[in-house]
Amino acid sequence: MLEGRSLVLVAKGEQNRQTLSGQLNDLLRGRVQVRSLCIDQDFSPSLLEGDLIVVASEPIRRDLDRYLSGHTNVIVARRTIDLRNLHLLLKLPPHTKIMLVNDRKETAEEVISLLYGMGFTDLWFIPVYPGLENIPNVEIAVTPGEAHLVPCNVKKIIDLGCRIIDVTTLTEILLRLDLLDEKAHLLSARYLNHVIEVSKKLAQSLKDNQELNQLLATVLDKVHDGVLTIDAGGRTLLYNRAAEKFFKLSAKQILGKRLQDLIPQINAERPLQQGKSEENVPEFYGEQKILVNRILLMNENNQPRGVVVTFSELGTVEKIERRLKNNPITTGYIAKYTFNDIQGQSPALLNCLEKAKYLAVTDLTILITGPTGSGKELLAHAIHNASPRCNKPFVAVNCAALPKDLLESELFGYEEGAFTGARRGGKAGLFEQANGGSIFLDEIGDLPFGLQAKLLRVLEEKEVMRVGAERVIPLDVRVIAATNQDLKRLVEQGVFRGDLYYRLNTFNLKLPSLQERREDIFPLITYFLKRWNLEPYNFFTPRALEALLAYSWPGNIRELRNVIDYLAAVCRERKVEIGDLPPDLQQTAVDKKEEEFNNEYAWINLFGESGEAKRFPIELAILRILNKCNNNGRGLGRQQLAKRLAEQGFKLTEDMVRTRIKHLAHKGYVQIGRGRQGTKITSRGKEVLSKSLLN
Repeated sequence: MLEGRSLVLVAKGEQNRQTLSGQLNDLLRGRVQVRSLCIDQDFSPSLLEGDLIVVASEPIRRDLDRYLSGHTNVIVARRTIDLRNLHLLLKLPPHTKIMLVNDRKETAEEVISLLYGMGFTDLWFIPVYPGLENIPNVEIAVTPGEAHLVPCNVKKIIDLGCRIIDVTTLTEILLRLDLLDEKAHLLSARYLNHVIEVSKKLAQSLKDNQELNQLLATVLDKVHDGVLTIDAGGRTLLYNRAAEKFFKLSAKQILGKRLQDLIPQINAERPLQQGKSEENVPEFYGEQKILVNRILLMNENNQPRGVVVTFSELGTVEKIERRLKNNPITTGYIAKYTFNDIQGQSPALLNCLEKAKYLAVTDLTILITGPTGSGKELLAHAIHNASPRCNKPFVAVNCAALPKDLLESELFGYEEGAFTGARRGGKAGLFEQANGGSIFLDEIGDLPFGLQAKLLRVLEEKEVMRVGAERVIPLDVRVIAATNQDLKRLVEQGVFRGDLYYRLNTFNLKLPSLQERREDIFPLITYFLKRWNLEPYNFFTPRALEALLAYSWPGNIRELRNVIDYLAAVCRERKVEIGDLPPDLQQTAVDKKEEEFNNEYAWINLFGESGEAKRFPIELAILRILNKCNNNGRGLGRQQLAKRLAEQGFKLTEDMVRTRIKHLAHKGYVQIGRGRQGTKITSRGKEVLSKSLLN
């Protein structure tokens, strides 16, 4: 029976998908529903729904980045070489030039790094991948399951098979799915199956083939787990380096001798006596707990021929578990954004970001101020990721969201028995969980007055005391606070401590509202639409886009993003009209209808002071002005164009002029030059102008 959990695997190539999904199904064995997707075959983002998403490689994760932005439980699998075909490389002469063929440059280099790390440093691997211009003239190619990509002139192909998921990723998957319990240690032992299979295949002819014996010994020396092989008489035929290290007996002392006499605790002969194999048996060797497999080998007459023993220390899996539990990725305490995610070029924003980047590399406490929705938490994430603490936890706390009677125990933790309902053994607070990293205290102005003194002590003394405790715990935490309130006014009202205010306000970053950086509205609209693969001029009618640019945006960037996401979801198959906008924006458009009409049209005297004056649209006025300037061989910048339009009765800002120019450029009527080149009318624009009365 499935336990209600689901896992989605995303791989590239059908062979990779089948190999990795088979490995995961074998590991999870019905405890989790595993679905596998092939990114290059009928892939749909709507299928990325599950408790855990496992992506087969980092390049695939980058390809899916826009679809995974809303998913928090994503793992990029670490993969290793399948040992079953590794012995083929041992037959190659030293210093042989070999092309390593894979689907991308970085994956080819990654496989080379793995092979060098496994000891194949005497071979010369050259990465080869689709799109490489200069293919090396080499007769041998090695590939991890991508034989179809090997150039046709290669004489010998060694296919190592698709790379498999390594044991650390398998353990992390179990941890993320809350399956890493006592039984899960046995699940991890299935990872040794490849080692056992290698031993089964090769050990049959060990007695008759000394060369094969040496090959197998070399392969198994590269395995981290202990591997032993005995014959039917109990004599040791194989004894790898990991076994030497564990038992503290050299191969010279063991090989050719009866293993039961030298290491009786391992019981290698038991399968010979009982006539059956033993798998995943937890045992003690001295004080060390190990997981043992004893595989009985049979000859062609179904008679016992020997035993392969593999073992691993259970402490290794436990160490991985502890390391993963303290890893910010598995706890969820990670900063997701960087300075590259903060969009805008307004002077007020750039000044704030420059100051933030300078402070990020320090350990100073920072206070971020700004109106609701201006991006304070985004900036806090970016500061942490730009700091030396970037690989440590980033814990975000909203002081206004937590109930006041729970806030102290959540922030500072509590001891067992501190209050009714306290967890047995106590609980570490968020400050402790952020130790070594950063804690972000949002809405700091809502922190209860009584807790402000305790926070001040944390800032000053770098230590915390749990609720009900009698000892202090030293901390190494960087504090980033944020508020949309006037803390100085709160100090004057007596609801915020003055000493805490002055401690926080030393390094203040003020984020401007969207009203203060109106030139960033259009770039932000463009940025948010990219996630939907849309472009402003193709998606909005001119009047709808003007309404977005003219709106005051009291909810700042958060409101703008929500409006764009709403419109992209509702109107994706057609252009957005004024009537599609949310009510607040529609009302703004209605209130300014007359003003917009006056800005859209102006009285133009076509025939001099005594001639007839008529209203004409701004686009034709722009083309008329550019045509006159271009006849003199020069372009015109936005500032000069706005000035000349004002002389003709069009009251437009430079930002509004820029929007109109981009709209005309999109139609092919004008060409926007770089720098001081200015904007020029095109032949198509002149044709449109010649048909109008403005020429």
